Amino acid sequence: MSDTAPTSPPAVKPAGRYHHGSLRDSLVEWGTHLLDTEGIDAMSLRAAAKAAGVSPAAPSRHFGDKNGLLAAIAAQGFRDLVALRQQRLDAVPPHDTQARLRAVMSGYLDFAVAHPARFQLMFGPQVPRQDHPELQQAAEVSFDLLRQCVRPLVGDARADGLSADDLAFLVWASTHGLAMLRVNRQRLPVPTRDKDGDRLTELMVTFVTTALQASSR
Repeated sequence: MSDTAPTSPPAVKPAGRYHHGSLRDSLVEWGTHLLDTEGIDAMSLRAAAKAAGVSPAAPSRHFGDKNGLLAAIAAQGFRDLVALRQQRLDAVPPHDTQARLRAVMSGYLDFAVAHPARFQLMFGPQVPRQDHPELQQAAEVSFDLLRQCVRPLVGDARADGLSADDLAFLVWASTHGLAMLRVNRQRLPVPTRDKDGDRLTELMVTFVTTALQASSR
């Protein structure tokens, strides 16, 4: 498996235009589709309304402006990221702490490769999280899932003074760094540019989990 064959499913075009139900959800779905297929520069309230088949004024009643729509798309991205990793966790025995950390880390990387535009929006500067509580909360839930997997490996009382939260942040930073490198493959150093992305993922996950186990002894 390579960067061109992600394990997380690609974006699927929403089924038909809006007819009933939640207009807000429909606009987020169509906005996500536009982001995935045409990029952030093509995003606008008018474009989302046209895609969903509703009046141009409809999105502003739910999101206010373009940033409001982007924040809602990013928040849904975090929820989808959590759902993917939770699905993988559900397949791992609760006592296998190392495998559970592997599951959430590899799920994070696979999501980034499968949905690069969404991933870059979720962590990019376009939408400040402090201005959008829904987005902030979704991001915190995502990090908490990782923290729950790190804590059993490292415990709470440590001689080096690092807390489980500190180590969870370091694990996230390592995972996110590789995710961004895989999303922007053209920026990889020449010696690693042609390596299989999943091999790099496995090397990083192995390094992190081994280091955590060694540090807890």
